[in-house]
Amino acid sequence: MPKKEFFPLITQELSKRGIVYSCPISFLPERVKTAKLFVDWATIPSASFKTRLVVEELINKGIAHVPGVKKDRKSTKQETIKKRIIEETEIAKLWESVDKKNDLFSVIKNLKNPNKTLIKIQYGLLNLSDLFINFKKEKRGEFIKQLAVVSGIWCNPSELMGDIIKITKLLNPQSITGLGWVQLNTMKKAKGLEADVVIMVGLEDDIVPNPRSDTIEESRLFYVSMTRAKEKLYLFHSYKRPREISYGQELINKERSKFLNVIGRESEWKGHKKKKA
Repeated sequence: MPKKEFFPLITQELSKRGIVYSCPISFLPERVKTAKLFVDWATIPSASFKTRLVVEELINKGIAHVPGVKKDRKSTKQETIKKRIIEETEIAKLWESVDKKNDLFSVIKNLKNPNKTLIKIQYGLLNLSDLFINFKKEKRGEFIKQLAVVSGIWCNPSELMGDIIKITKLLNPQSITGLGWVQLNTMKKAKGLEADVVIMVGLEDDIVPNPRSDTIEESRLFYVSMTRAKEKLYLFHSYKRPREISYGQELINKERSKFLNVIGRESEWKGHKKKKA
């Protein structure tokens, strides 16, 4: 796969057909990885680096949300970007007070006259830390509820259920016995791996090569991925893709990857055959 956004669609089709598969833990939903980050921090709040990562989550998507995180893209709202930089600068100043006696969380706890963003960060971290440490029967589940509020994850109940299903499939895949199972991976993670049969998908021109990356580096990635095959190699491109998978805006009439032209491979239509009544 060119990117992990292909993962849900592919696993859905594999499950329908009863095909066994496995994949890396890194394919966990982003919300789950965020939740793990907060729990890891709450376990050792004195770890300044983890505190920094949690603070970033709070201003990116959480209770202290500050717009303008994607400063690498062209934006018509330059005022938003300016305000974001000001907030980031204020947070960065906190590191000046971090030393062997004072970790970042302690510095945040003891802030005097913090601005509005830092007040929200302070409240969120103190609340989570207190609920994690002073767990009582009458407060059962409060940490998880606060985690959802403070971090901004699982505000939609259906997202929580969807993540649970994904995690269950990911961490408890069907037992792998004998031949005939699929190992899912991204092209970037395929280096050093080999398989008898390799199937590469998403070979459209606004996905492979990634228009936001260096074309030469993308061509190396494409070559390395192809050479993972020991016996057979299948290259697939589609004439349509959901927008969240492509880097481009086109949904249909997708052009095949220019890399397929370079290696001189002709396309052959492979459609679903309708069953006869």
